[in-house]
Amino acid sequence: MDDAAYDTLRNRMLLWAIIGSVRALGPLLRPLAGLVALIWYARQPRPVRRRAADNHRRLTPALTAVQARGRARASYFQYVAMILDSIRVEPLNDAELRTVVDVEGEENVAGRNGIMVTSHFGNWDIGMSTAHALGLPMTTVMAAIGSTTVTSLVELSRHRKDFELFTPRQAARGLLQALRRGRWVGLMLDVPEAGPTVVVPFCGGLVKVSAVPARLAAATSLPIVPAACWREGGRWRVRIHPPLPVARHDDEVSVMAEVARTLEPEIRRHPEQWYPFHEVYADAPA
Repeated sequence: MDDAAYDTLRNRMLLWAIIGSVRALGPLLRPLAGLVALIWYARQPRPVRRRAADNHRRLTPALTAVQARGRARASYFQYVAMILDSIRVEPLNDAELRTVVDVEGEENVAGRNGIMVTSHFGNWDIGMSTAHALGLPMTTVMAAIGSTTVTSLVELSRHRKDFELFTPRQAARGLLQALRRGRWVGLMLDVPEAGPTVVVPFCGGLVKVSAVPARLAAATSLPIVPAACWREGGRWRVRIHPPLPVARHDDEVSVMAEVARTLEPEIRRHPEQWYPFHEVYADAPA
């Protein structure tokens, strides 16, 4: 067995060991998420914790300082729970996944391909798995995530779901070719991996977002389809919005502002599942 085959086998065994451990937690999963999130939050430098709270106050100005800190802690909890939930549903096949996810707007992706855009909210991994369950071949961009081992495990998980992955450096040509081959491209709105950006109103301020969806849509005459996935009542909900047509000479700022306007209401309804840990606002004080 050569080194590459050994690494693949080792990663598969490690992935299934992690999945088995998480699924064995059963009802203890969310309490564990709470404990991990509490430790993670407490270990963050004070400016990082303050930044998350300040971002939540930009989204909801009526929050007091105490309420904003509570909302920030809730976001840390939901982020950890999101990761554990993604691991828990990893072994489910498409039919089993559909029993725990409610999908709204399936007709908006029928008989076509395009650029699906989501935001740093809810659970994009379960959303992308749902896209696979709907029969949509997905291509996306993936940068390194933490250590080499963690990155390899995430890549393995996504390859199992027929995701085609490009690094940010490879993305420009790869995504365009994927669309021309009839695949869907999935991108994040508000955490641009690389490439051109524009600044648009989003969640109470001006936010730098990726302009790549607008450029791909203009180059291929394919629509942008905003989508969101969030937890509600112990289940996951996926909302696929109607496609937004983009003409070749449409203004990129206007196009991406419309995508942002479409995705923002879900964040406002479930702000604790928004993860504003980074520097969100382009107009934030230095």
